[in-house]
Amino acid sequence: MFPDALLPNLLLFAVGQAAAWYYLRTGRLLAGGLATALLWIGADWALIERFVHGGARPEYAIALGVLQGTALLTMAALAFALWRRRWSAAARARPARFGAGLAAYLRGDLPAAVRSFRALVRTDPWDGAAWLALGNALRRVRQPARAARCWRRALRVDRRGELAGFARLQLESRRAGRGRVVAGPAVSAATAPPAATRSRQA
Repeated sequence: MFPDALLPNLLLFAVGQAAAWYYLRTGRLLAGGLATALLWIGADWALIERFVHGGARPEYAIALGVLQGTALLTMAALAFALWRRRWSAAARARPARFGAGLAAYLRGDLPAAVRSFRALVRTDPWDGAAWLALGNALRRVRQPARAARCWRRALRVDRRGELAGFARLQLESRRAGRGRVVAGPAVSAATAPPAATRSRQA
């Protein structure tokens, strides 16, 4: 555990909170929200234990553990996710894997398309085009609720708005009760150059 000095823990809190805000700003609401909540709980608890109870109770060490553990885990998880997204072997294979998913989608092999697109979003949770295509494939296999979650996820991670029109069109189609996927989004998102279809954050 880090020492209980105020400055090191304040710095650790700030860096952990920056990582949590990155998650929130780029559409990873659950990860960012959970990390933010735990960081503030740990910080408030530690301050109360130190300045109200004098840091003499064992709860002070537990509070510092919550703060420090959350900050370190959030930073490590974000660093790994960014590395896997940009520089891993899976990231380099992304165009081929997206192409395989699109080919399966177009020939009607929907389970294979779902597997391909799901593998892509697990590698890169910020891949808006893959979320959109996964939603389309799930809609075709009669899983409309999961499809809608994927389209909403595409909206959240698409910071540049390149896929927003497609995702909203699919959501509106579902709300209108149509039984088919609107033609265009899966093909357009998949055939555009990767740099244009992936939502990259600063």
